[in-house]
Amino acid sequence: MAEIVSGTVTDAGARYIARKVAALEDVVITHFVLANVPGASETTTANPAAGLPAVSQRVGGNIAVEAPRYNNDNAVTYSLVLGSDVGDFDFNFYGAVTDTGVLLAFQYLPVNRKRAGIGQVINRNLVVPFSNAKQMTGADLPIESWQYDYESEIEAMQMGVMQNSVATISALNSAIKNHERLLKLENKI
Repeated sequence: MAEIVSGTVTDAGARYIARKVAALEDVVITHFVLANVPGASETTTANPAAGLPAVSQRVGGNIAVEAPRYNNDNAVTYSLVLGSDVGDFDFNFYGAVTDTGVLLAFQYLPVNRKRAGIGQVINRNLVVPFSNAKQMTGADLPIESWQYDYESEIEAMQMGVMQNSVATISALNSAIKNHERLLKLENKI
């Protein structure tokens, strides 16, 4: 299941939101930026005055953002998906960038190692809280519509596979015993 992390809205992001509200325009996030910030970890205090990390720290290019989903009227979630074809890099920062290039919100993480070509897919979700977020971003689907927990279905499929395997082994075992019995009878004749 994807990890959901609440982002820190930057001071520049708050000003961007205020300008958009005043102009009655949508808040638009165009991409995620990933970075490997030296010394940062999930325990690093997020400074709202922070801007984008230095270009030399950025990794993975600009990653497109799909439409947000709303948590409630005052929080939306942006989803980051790094497919198995993306990599190789390490990152401990991800942030949502606006259509004007402003870092709206970001979060520090433990270092994530992203490697391409090994079937590794990373999902991260960034919750961005601000007043009237649902309306200001045009988010029209609730987070529950795509954040579904498939754990019970997966367990049921695994149980079905195990039961099928046991039945197959049992049937093969019976066939072997019948074959051995036939061989013994054949040898006696």
